[in-house]
Amino acid sequence: MRALLLIAIAIVLVGCARRYKVTLTNGSTFTTASKPKLNAARNAYIYKDHRGQEAWVSAGRVVEIAAD
Repeated sequence: MRALLLIAIAIVLVGCARRYKVTLTNGSTFTTASKPKLNAARNAYIYKDHRGQEAWVSAGRVVEIAAD
């Protein structure tokens, strides 16, 4: 019974994870593991990549950020 409950909780948590598709000015796209947040001091969007590492992209290069 506990195993079933743990599996159900894991499925709910994974289902809540949201990825974002970022489109750049050159037409290329990439997917992030967290919602990109604008860092005004750096003029860049900060996000976590697919490995969970913090990364950034210049705000001037971003055309669109959409939920994937």
